[in-house]
Amino acid sequence: MRINELLEEITVLNGQQYDEKMLIGWLNEIEAQAVDQVINKADGYNIVFRPYSAEEDMESQLMIQDQFRDVYINYIRAKIDFMNQETEQYNNDVAMYEASWKAYASWHIRNHMPKAAPRFRHF
Repeated sequence: MRINELLEEITVLNGQQYDEKMLIGWLNEIEAQAVDQVINKADGYNIVFRPYSAEEDMESQLMIQDQFRDVYINYIRAKIDFMNQETEQYNNDVAMYEASWKAYASWHIRNHMPKAAPRFRHF
C-alpha cells in the first residue's frame, strides 16, 4: 500500500478532518514502531527509518504488507477519535489496532529468522 492510498482510505472512512501533514505524522509513528519493534528484529534487516513527508513521499510504499493494512488504518482512526474526544470509538479502534498489530507481528516473526542474540563472555 502506498501513502496516498492509505490517506484516501482514511478520508473515505473518517472524512477530511485533519490535514495530510498531521495524518503523515501519525503514520510516521506507526511506521517507526514497525521498523524498530518488528522488522529490524529479523535477521538481514537493519532499516534506518526516515520519516515521510507530504511533499516528497506520497507514492512511497509502506513497510507493512498489504494484508496487514488494518494496522495503519486502525492506528490512525484511533488517533483521530482521540483528538475528537470520541472515547467509545477510540476504545474500539485501539482494540482493533492491537489485534491487527499482534497479527502482523506474529506473522512477521513466523516468517523471518530472528537476529542472533549478542553473546557476552565472562572472564
